[in-house]
Amino acid sequence: MNNWLKFVGIILLIFLTIGCTDSENTDDTIEEVTSVADKPPEYNRDLVRNYEIIETTDDPWGDAIRKQYRVIIPSNITKEELKSTLIQIIVDETSENNNIDAICIFAYDRKEDVNGAYTFGTVDWCPNGNWGDVTSEIAKTNDRTTYEYVFRIKDKVGNENIERPTDLEFEIDDYYSECSDAEWDKIDLSDPYAIVDEDVIYQKVADKYGITKEEAEDICIKVTIYKMK
Repeated sequence: MNNWLKFVGIILLIFLTIGCTDSENTDDTIEEVTSVADKPPEYNRDLVRNYEIIETTDDPWGDAIRKQYRVIIPSNITKEELKSTLIQIIVDETSENNNIDAICIFAYDRKEDVNGAYTFGTVDWCPNGNWGDVTSEIAKTNDRTTYEYVFRIKDKVGNENIERPTDLEFEIDDYYSECSDAEWDKIDLSDPYAIVDEDVIYQKVADKYGITKEEAEDICIKVTIYKMK
């Protein structure tokens, strides 16, 4: 009788052990899936375009891992393609590191502009669409159930009615920025009346490209307005 009871006890112990193991494996699988960014309704894999990550910046918040990315995308991208591409970047990055708790991406169509304001759009991926809502608990558990994608897309993206400057016009504006930065480096910033003479800079640009000072100024204004649209 005692041997029979021992046998039954061993069988029960084996079943309990198997049950606990299966439960633990299920929990691990669920945690791994939820810690990676979900794809929202705006996402369409067929619309994802090529992209290049130019710069990655860490912006930690307590225990949270927050990252900013500056990326280059094609200039002929549509709004729908841009959204799907930005979502794909977030999915790719969180799949590689599922401990990332918040992401902000700045999208540009030219590498020369990545040190300035975004020219095509941005997306934030974070709890409730707010970077400040990343709590230590979220950072610990990787719970992404409250996460949202918040897009800001420029009007010019995919808009054929907005004329894009030519490559030469962009080059002229880049040279103007280079000359302007060089002049500001010479300025004594402690002097409240110090200022850079814009006419001198425009004339320098005009001389380099064989155009008038007025043409140089018009081109730079055109490029600046385009970047802001």
